Amino acid sequence: MGFTIFAAGSGKFHYKKENCIDDSAFDTIDLLAKLQGMEPSWMGAGATAVDIAQPSAGIVDLMKTMATMEFLHNLSNAVCFLAMKAQSADGWISVLATQSHLLWPDTGGNATYRFAPGNSPGAEFVKKISPALKEADMANWGVLRMLGMVLAKYSSHIDDNAKPIINIQLSH
Repeated sequence: MGFTIFAAGSGKFHYKKENCIDDSAFDTIDLLAKLQGMEPSWMGAGATAVDIAQPSAGIVDLMKTMATMEFLHNLSNAVCFLAMKAQSADGWISVLATQSHLLWPDTGGNATYRFAPGNSPGAEFVKKISPALKEADMANWGVLRMLGMVLAKYSSHIDDNAKPIINIQLSH
């Protein structure tokens, strides 16, 4: 089942894509541990890869592990680049996730990450938005991949002196 992502941010940024591909669900605690353990080096990336993939994993599992690392790295970098903007202290990333149901009311949640980063803005962002994603049954790798892509595009779109303010809507 695919989802739609729509984003609008300061600097006249707009992005919309329909029928984005979901992927398997993730465990938030395990994900946060991996994000915080990733060091900006080949050794750190290698240690994370070994942690994700078991030695007996086949080539498909290994390829999925490498793609997962890239998704996490992209998302973490995008949030960190936005946190480095000059006016980021007054900015935020808001995520609204909605799951539509045929016979009962929609479910979902909303979360806003304010740029007051500690050691790992990417992990802090994921921790903040995870409950909203779980409420909408959108805690999966496809959503993280698209969030990373949209935030990277937004980071490239606005200049270094801009206030990063972006609203992202995810809907099933």
